[in-house]
Amino acid sequence: MFLTKEKGQIQVSELSLYFSCARKLYYSCRGYEPVSHSSFSYIGHLILKEMAMSYPYVLKDSSSKDDVTFEDLDNLLLQVLDNIKMIYPVEMEYVTAEILDKVADDLRTYFPGMQQGLSAHAKDTEILRLSETLCLHDSEPFLSSEKLNMIGMPYRLAENGVSLSPVIIKTGNPPENGVWLNDRLHITSFAMLAEDMNGRPVNSGYVLYARSGLFRNVIIRSTDRRYVLQAIGRVRKIKEGKMPDKKESALCDTCIYSEMCHVKPSLISKFF
Repeated sequence: MFLTKEKGQIQVSELSLYFSCARKLYYSCRGYEPVSHSSFSYIGHLILKEMAMSYPYVLKDSSSKDDVTFEDLDNLLLQVLDNIKMIYPVEMEYVTAEILDKVADDLRTYFPGMQQGLSAHAKDTEILRLSETLCLHDSEPFLSSEKLNMIGMPYRLAENGVSLSPVIIKTGNPPENGVWLNDRLHITSFAMLAEDMNGRPVNSGYVLYARSGLFRNVIIRSTDRRYVLQAIGRVRKIKEGKMPDKKESALCDTCIYSEMCHVKPSLISKFF
């Protein structure tokens, strides 16, 4: 879903792209498409995301004695496949049934990991309570802050008594423990938005890793908040036209911007 921005306003999605790679944000802000809508991996990403949105309902329907089965996941996948073109008509315009079948077969290879993760959560009282809370809401909350001049929409904003916890979905593989740094900063951005909008501290959140069916709790730290505030200023500079330094990564070889990402940085980019 696209958000309407005022001049100078930053979206949390732009911060997330910056955390991934500042150069990607630079090119994206200048009209280059960050991913191909028809790519195999992008279609899989969309389907996995839609499946993950229903994980709380899968857990809610499970008891402490019942494991999540292959059949449960396959039924969920088939339901998503039936609806995906209606949810993403532009992205799916040229996607054939044969491509969807191939993507579905690829996603089924993740089912053992999903089963293991969700089955473990079906016996976890904390995650079951979270799932029940998530099932009470069926839309992504719009968050905004005049102070930060930032807007964003997490998957959900879970409320438990006086506390709020933003929940986001990631379709990549999780680390062995905890969450990736970029994901920690992403959820911290939503936490700071929710705090300013609701007037109460947000001390934690959750990252749902769709590929493995795992909810990972994140404790929001002061160092994360400080980095997000610094990143907001840097994102503004990039959007104004300042190119950041190139940082080499193992992902550079497969990046869609790899051919154009050779421009020599200006002196001002040293501030990044």
